Amino acid sequence: MKNETPYYFASILILSLILNGCATESKSIGLGGAIGAGSGALIGGIADGGHFRTRNVIIGAALGGMAGMVTGALVHEHTEDEKKDAFLKGRASAPAPQPGVMPNVKPAKVETQWIEGHRVGNNRWVDGHFEYVISEPAQFESQ
Repeated sequence: MKNETPYYFASILILSLILNGCATESKSIGLGGAIGAGSGALIGGIADGGHFRTRNVIIGAALGGMAGMVTGALVHEHTEDEKKDAFLKGRASAPAPQPGVMPNVKPAKVETQWIEGHRVGNNRWVDGHFEYVISEPAQFESQ
């Protein structure tokens, strides 16, 4: 069983790295810190099997956690930059609308109505406010 422990932790580490598909920066930093702390603790435990093993595990977990958090933040930033670049490239490669090729859209007509303040029931007051009503929906212009 002693010989299988490093393989067990290594397989968990590899699986965690493969499944690292976080959507938010805090999740990326948290997962990076957790993976780093686990890896650091594992390396600290393996590094010296003598009298200072506990100290090495704690120091390894702390340093690995910090390194993992920094790495998680950098990976997330890189991923967000790639998403932004891909969006901008896609937007730039879209064809420009040309008259007669793509239909033009007539915007919706919106009416503004002022509603006076009024009482609702015995103990509720609604202040005066504007309400916007779509009188005609958006339509394609006839060609």
